[in-house]
Amino acid sequence: MLLRYKLTSSDVAPTVAQVVRSSIRCCLIALLALWAVVVAPAGAQLAGGPAYNQDELDQLLAPIALYPDQLLTQILIAATYPLEVVEVARFVQQNADLQGDALDQALAAKNWDPSVQSLAAYPQVLAMMNDNLEWTQRLGDAFLADQAHVMDTVQSLRQKAQGAGNLQSTSQLSVMAQGDDIVIDTPQPDAVYVPIYNPLLVYGPWWAPAYPPWFWCPPPIYGYPFCPVDTVGIVFGTPWPIWYHHWGWAHPHWHGHQIMIDAHNNRFWGQARHPVVSPDGTWQHSPANRRGVAYPNAPTRDRFMKIDPTAVRSRQDFRGYERIPSAAIPPSIQRTPPAAGIAHPFDPALSRQQIQTSAQRGMQSRQSMPAIAPPVVRAPAIQPAPSRAPQGGAGRR
Repeated sequence: MLLRYKLTSSDVAPTVAQVVRSSIRCCLIALLALWAVVVAPAGAQLAGGPAYNQDELDQLLAPIALYPDQLLTQILIAATYPLEVVEVARFVQQNADLQGDALDQALAAKNWDPSVQSLAAYPQVLAMMNDNLEWTQRLGDAFLADQAHVMDTVQSLRQKAQGAGNLQSTSQLSVMAQGDDIVIDTPQPDAVYVPIYNPLLVYGPWWAPAYPPWFWCPPPIYGYPFCPVDTVGIVFGTPWPIWYHHWGWAHPHWHGHQIMIDAHNNRFWGQARHPVVSPDGTWQHSPANRRGVAYPNAPTRDRFMKIDPTAVRSRQDFRGYERIPSAAIPPSIQRTPPAAGIAHPFDPALSRQQIQTSAQRGMQSRQSMPAIAPPVVRAPAIQPAPSRAPQGGAGRR
């Protein structure tokens, strides 16, 4: 015998409701997880959190962490002015015949930061920064947001390269230990070698596959015997002469996380339109040379971009905004005083009787005004359409 069971709405409804509730719950969980991954880090950065995590800093600094200290310092400072890096790189390309004093005289006429002007003596470095401008700007943003973290990352990368056996003193590079810090300098007093290496190999196996470092292979014009794509180690090209004003003016104080400036070794710091060195000799960022490039986050922007109330008022006058009087009653609310004989309805000093009297005066003045009749709008007369003679000639019906 076949038993038939008739399903009713009361039997099916609970099951469907449970499925719907379960689906909604899963969607909410997924949205919350997405918000935690995407929105929360952005909010933390705007609120003053770190602009870059450690893997990102390793990625940014790996291509230059093994440079001589003074050259590395110039790159970090110049990276905070990415637009000027582009301008100087183009200037050097268009004036490749300028060297020595002739180059310094041409640079002195430009309103560029001294760090960028000093890099003009090393076209190879400018070409590297100009070829990957996004990397340059991110490097400068990281240095502005957390200078101490950037300098600690450089030391950490140097220790990794030394531990892997790929960082030791040579005839082109001097590697020394000062306490817990590794100092890299040029052993020759009149020449500097720019090292080239593959960051994925020189530090040992790369530990952050999601953040591979960028590798720049210089053109043959810079004298490198080959491009060390598959080489574990450092390769050197043609040395660059050390010119006065381009070397020896910026020294990293690794333990103190500061950049010390010696203005006597750089003629560009003495110009009137250039920033002056702070009294304690430490480097200070110049927002004017930033040329309007946005800062990485709000806290960094607020540190360097101060709001000038005078400039805000001048812009308001230029745009035609009415100037609010300085004398305000009450002090917390500024308003223009009412005309003579007219009481302000929201003045707390007025009594109720005075407010009513002012309102009655306004009504009487409106009633005394002559009435103006509205204009009469007449519809245009409709003219009958003219009759037309039948086409085709007479006799056609």
